[in-house]
Amino acid sequence: MRRATIGSIVALGLLVAFEAHAQTEKWDQAKVTSLAGELTNAVSGLRDSLRNSAQWQIWTEADDSLYGIAEDLRMMESEAISLNADLAKGEGMKQTLPAYMRVQQIHRELAQYKGQMDVGAFLAPPLAKAKAVLAQLAVYYPAQPKLAAI
Repeated sequence: MRRATIGSIVALGLLVAFEAHAQTEKWDQAKVTSLAGELTNAVSGLRDSLRNSAQWQIWTEADDSLYGIAEDLRMMESEAISLNADLAKGEGMKQTLPAYMRVQQIHRELAQYKGQMDVGAFLAPPLAKAKAVLAQLAVYYPAQPKLAAI
């Protein structure tokens, strides 16, 4: 039972199976800002929902992965809020690329739990929405930033 539940928390429809897209769309400040707002709404409160769930109560302290997931969800919310705020202030792709890449990094961290965690019914809808929004945002950002030589 515990493995099945753990197996769903992070299939994290939110963040699993995200395909890497390169920038294929011309920058559209209004559209990207709107999408960042949708992402923020989708991930807002997910960690609290997890921690307040009945499922949280049945896990033991030995379930270190659960705490890692909760922390990744907190960081995802924080980065989504930051990205949205920067875009709303008019910052463009270059200025928001670091926050966007951090969102993607957290996505990859959460994806490592695929098959080990089970997304509860209370988390599945917002996670599916966040996954869809991430895919829409990806077409406005480069897949990997080019790093300057030091």
